[in-house]
Amino acid sequence: MLKLEPGMLIWTWVTFLFLLLVLRKLAWKPLLGAVEERERTIAESLKRANEAREEAERLLEEQQKKFARTQEEIQAMLKENKELAQKMRDEIIAQARADASKLIERAKQDIEKERQMAMQALKEEVANMVVYATARLIQSQLDEKKHREIIDQYIEAFGNQSEKN
Repeated sequence: MLKLEPGMLIWTWVTFLFLLLVLRKLAWKPLLGAVEERERTIAESLKRANEAREEAERLLEEQQKKFARTQEEIQAMLKENKELAQKMRDEIIAQARADASKLIERAKQDIEKERQMAMQALKEEVANMVVYATARLIQSQLDEKKHREIIDQYIEAFGNQSEKN
């Protein structure tokens, strides 16, 4: 069986305490220092990770705001371009209508001018015919009443002919 001797028990305690003091002086402080250093390193790493995460979130938020502003600017530009295109379209149509009106008016004026010229030519032709008829009448020595009747007939015939045209 196991017998406890008091001398051995005392020396075991003394050795244990001595080892405890030596280990405390030599190993405990460096172990605690290493553990504290590791704890501090981990805390700093966590702090830097949190700061980096917060910075990333801030940058993400900024980018999202910039993206939203860019989208708004794009929409505004599209709207502005659409309005500008509509305005240009309206201006082109208005200009085309104005040009068409001018062309129509010019064509009407040209037609009226041609009609006037044709009327003038017809009048000259009638006058020539009257002169010719008068000359023939003079040759046939008609009286003035007969002469007037013939001229009136030519003028009436000319009037009826111009009304048909």
